[in-house]
Amino acid sequence: MPIYEQNYRSYDGEAWHHFRWLIIVEQEVRVLIKQKKFLVLMIVGLVHLILRVLQLVAMDIIAQNPNHPLALTFKQFDFLSIDQRMFFDFIRFQGPLTVVLFLLAGSGMICNDFRNNIMELYFSKPISWRDYALGKIATLTGLGLFLTAIPALFLMMLHNILLPGAATFAQTITWVVPTILFSLLLVIPAALMVLACSAVVNSFNYAAVTMLMIIVASATMGTVLAEMLRAPNYQVISLPLAYNRLGQYFYGMRYPIFELDWYWPMSIFVAISLISLNLVFRKVRRAEVAP
Repeated sequence: MPIYEQNYRSYDGEAWHHFRWLIIVEQEVRVLIKQKKFLVLMIVGLVHLILRVLQLVAMDIIAQNPNHPLALTFKQFDFLSIDQRMFFDFIRFQGPLTVVLFLLAGSGMICNDFRNNIMELYFSKPISWRDYALGKIATLTGLGLFLTAIPALFLMMLHNILLPGAATFAQTITWVVPTILFSLLLVIPAALMVLACSAVVNSFNYAAVTMLMIIVASATMGTVLAEMLRAPNYQVISLPLAYNRLGQYFYGMRYPIFELDWYWPMSIFVAISLISLNLVFRKVRRAEVAP
C-alpha cells in the first residue's frame, strides 16, 4: 500500500489583500458591528459630536453678526468659545468613552482566540504573528481615532467652512498637530494595555477588570501621595492626570495640573506602550511557533 505523509496540505489560495493584517481588521469589525453595546457606545460618541457641532455653528453665526440678539448671552460663557480649549475638552471627554469601548472590543480579542482554538486557523493561512498582532492593534487604534482625532478634525474643517478667512485658517492649522498627538497619546497606550491584559489572562472579564484596576490604582495612588506628602508632582503617577497634563502642554495651555515637565508623563506612557507591546508580541509569537 502507498505510504502517505501525515501533514497539512500547503495553502494554495489567493490573498484577499496586499496587506494581510487587513483580514484581521475586517474580521474584528464584523464581530463588533453585531454587538449592541458597541453600537450604543458609538452613538454616545456621535451625540457628543453633534453637541459640539451645534456649539460651533452657534458661535460662528454670532461671530459673523456681532449684533445678534444672543451675542451678549453667549459671550458670557467662556467655555463655549471656539479655541484650543474646546478641542482639548472634546478629546478629554471622549477619553473615558474610548477606554470603555476598548474594554468591550479588546478585552477578548486575544484570550478568546486562544480559548476557542482560532489561533491554529489563523496561522494555517499565510498570516504571520506580525500580521495578527498588527491587525488587532490597528482595529483598536482605528476605533479610538474614530472617536477622537477624526471628529475633532471634522470640527476644524466645519469651522473654516462656516467662518471662512485667513485668520480662521491660521488659527485652526495650529490645532491640528496637538489634536492628533493628544488623540494618539490616548489611543495607542490604551489599546496596547487592553491587548496586553487580554494576552496575559485567559478570560474577557479578567482582562477588563485588570485594565480597570491599573487605571484606578494609578489614579488613587497619585492623588493620595500628592495629598499626604503635599507634593502635587506625585500626581504624575495618575494616568488620567498625566494624560491631561500632556494635553495642556500640546495645546499650550497655562495653569498646568502639576509643575513637572512634559517628558515625565510622556515617559510613563512610552514605558506602558513598550511593555504592553512586548507582552502581546511574546504571547502571539509563541502561539505561531508552538508545535
